[in-house]
Amino acid sequence: MVEGNDQPDDQIDEEIENIMFKAAIIAMIAGVIVAAYLIWLNSQESYSALYIYPESYSNYINKSELPKDVLFTYGIKSYETSDKIYHISIFLGNKLVKYKEVKIKRGETFEENESVTVYPNTTFPVKVKIVAEVNGVTYEVHFWLKEMPH
Repeated sequence: MVEGNDQPDDQIDEEIENIMFKAAIIAMIAGVIVAAYLIWLNSQESYSALYIYPESYSNYINKSELPKDVLFTYGIKSYETSDKIYHISIFLGNKLVKYKEVKIKRGETFEENESVTVYPNTTFPVKVKIVAEVNGVTYEVHFWLKEMPH
């Protein structure tokens, strides 16, 4: 027995064990809650869909009409977990011809009519490529331009 204390040492030890047991239970419950949240957060699928409407362009171009603007419509559907800034690059062959940044809200779709100018010195076939980058992930779609057969 401790002097000045009416409780025996065994009773104090029992109280300390009881407090430690309750603290361990609380810590385990908190750990399970945090782990469940992190697993849920990780399982949230985050992606985007980049597309070109196939009926919005022609794959053939008459070389005698160059320079000529080629028109097409593309879109991005955001399935990201929050609003994001998309970095959009448009290429004719390996040449970057347009660049823009667009903020798309979660669940929304961005669509745009676009054009690229094809010049007489272009070598056919040539790829028109749209690249969208968001969160370090790159999405790409393209179509080919070919010289119209004679």
